[in-house]
Amino acid sequence: VRRQQVDMANLAQLSQYIVQHLRESIVVVDHESRIRLINETAAQLLGDSSSYPGALLGEASPQLLYLLETWRARTATPAAPAQTFVSADGGHVIQPHFASLGGSEPSPVIVFLEDTELLAAKIQQSKLAGLGRLSASIAHEIRNPVGAMSHAAQLLGESPSLSAEDKRLTEIVRTNGDRVRQIIENVMSMSRRESSRPERVVLGGWLAGFRDEFCATMQIKPERLSVSSLLGDVEVQVDPSQLRQIVWNLCENAMKYGVSADGNETIELRIGRLASTARPFLEVADRGPGIPVQHRERIFEPFFTGNERGTGLGLFLSRELAQTNGATLLYEPRTSGGSLFRIVFRDPERWVA
Repeated sequence: VRRQQVDMANLAQLSQYIVQHLRESIVVVDHESRIRLINETAAQLLGDSSSYPGALLGEASPQLLYLLETWRARTATPAAPAQTFVSADGGHVIQPHFASLGGSEPSPVIVFLEDTELLAAKIQQSKLAGLGRLSASIAHEIRNPVGAMSHAAQLLGESPSLSAEDKRLTEIVRTNGDRVRQIIENVMSMSRRESSRPERVVLGGWLAGFRDEFCATMQIKPERLSVSSLLGDVEVQVDPSQLRQIVWNLCENAMKYGVSADGNETIELRIGRLASTARPFLEVADRGPGIPVQHRERIFEPFFTGNERGTGLGLFLSRELAQTNGATLLYEPRTSGGSLFRIVFRDPERWVA
């Protein structure tokens, strides 16, 4: 009996550990609608009062209790349309999913809480992935004709018999042909992108090497890239080559569009951890005019660009690469002016991403 009690206690601890480290928000309630088990992400959605086992669900979220009771009443009838409620902080619309634990009545119920905004983002990501495959197929078909057009324009421009106006027109054809070719190359690289090969990377050392390479390649002074760490060395798990692609693109954008009105060209690279989750991050910030409000929701969409010189694929590809590595690429305007892009990495100490 003693051995069985120890085994049961160990299983309970294991269950608690697993639930706490799951990415999904989970609540288990008994037949009296008291919270018996809840993980941290669910507690954040329901509020502080929900973090104590034994608390009444109605005290934590009357809306969720109502939906639970409605579900219990409908278990013997056809499924009703999914209903939602608002999180404790008012910032999330949550869709709960209920499942009975055990065959006896009344039985405990496990509740999965799904953020509808994240769900919509996943659906949008799936649509964009389909668009990417279609675009890659189209790019493959037009690659050779565009190359022939650009080459012909270049040869025509070298003709001594062309007038100045005709040379200007052929230069327009050549320039735009080069831009289309760059778009094609970006789309093709997106379609053949390999899976990530994550390694443990010390961001401070990696970033120092990146700055040297970037400044040498772009022929700029190292002082233009300001590197700082808020917490000393921070380790992340990421594919170094794909991280280089992301940060390189962000720094190139900052060089093109991030110069302040008074001529300040400094690009700031900062390393730290989020106060809320302790997840590591890397920020790339500039002091330029920033991204117009009407464009901010679309900057990560493929082919969207607010500048005629852009291809509209750089930020889209950067976010795709970040997600491949379990990271998130976010944008936010700086209160002092300029743009800030933040790569939030998965925590290398967590066994569940």
